[in-house]
Amino acid sequence: MKLTLDHTQRLNLHALLGAQRADVGSIRAIWAVQDRIALDADEEKAVQLKREMVAGQERVVWNPALSIPAKEFEFTDAELARIKAALQTWNSYGANADRRWLQPLVESLFSTEAGQ
Repeated sequence: MKLTLDHTQRLNLHALLGAQRADVGSIRAIWAVQDRIALDADEEKAVQLKREMVAGQERVVWNPALSIPAKEFEFTDAELARIKAALQTWNSYGANADRRWLQPLVESLFSTEAGQ
């Protein structure tokens, strides 16, 4: 399946995948997806991405006023299953704050399951 992801979706999905608990084989598969959707150095610079350490955890922030073009990615069924699992098990801090990037992704990934 092909998904077109903007930089916000890529960054947040990267973080969600990184928070998954899994066996070593699954972790390597997750890393492969993360490596593919990660922003390259030029993209990071274009959105003024910065990494901060907060309570021993890396946090990524960027300038929300800046953007880069969305990019298309092709995912295997196994990769899609991992992405769906990450989304389904995620506890959002606030549905409203995440709706802009999350809703299009959820609609793309789960629309066939809902019979749409």
